[in-house]
Amino acid sequence: MLKRKGRSRSKYLVCVETWRSRQDLSNAMGSMYTAVLFLGLQNAASVQPVVNVERTVFYREQAAGMYSAMPYAFAQVFIEMPYVLVQAVVYGLVVYAMIGFEWTAAKFFWYLFVMYGSFLTFTFYGMMAVAMTPNHHIASVVSSSFYGIWNLFSGFLIPRPSRPVW
Repeated sequence: MLKRKGRSRSKYLVCVETWRSRQDLSNAMGSMYTAVLFLGLQNAASVQPVVNVERTVFYREQAAGMYSAMPYAFAQVFIEMPYVLVQAVVYGLVVYAMIGFEWTAAKFFWYLFVMYGSFLTFTFYGMMAVAMTPNHHIASVVSSSFYGIWNLFSGFLIPRPSRPVW
């Protein structure tokens, strides 16, 4: 199926004409997986010191009666969204063109949606790790222990059919 000539009519993201073998497809997916994982881990690690400093400001403002925890948490979440969107768009444009995916609007925007969701997940995980620990040093140790588990059971290194049932 991967060597078929002509226009692909599949619903999948990958353009069939670009790939010469299954190995080419696997290489493209592996490079995209590694890049998303790396950028996600960088997002989670880079947000931790900032959230730690902001926590001190929150304690001061809460003691003064300025605002409660929920508006503060929502503000932290909403302020990250535009930054991560810009990152996902820039990354998405470069990688989508370099890997050779089919240029249709629907597929490109689905790709951006998935990248945006992935980057937001990692960013919010970094914020949550700081919120659950006393400082960002402990948060980085705790969060890094979960990265290996996420990587192992993400479905790329060990595909779902190869996993034991237990």
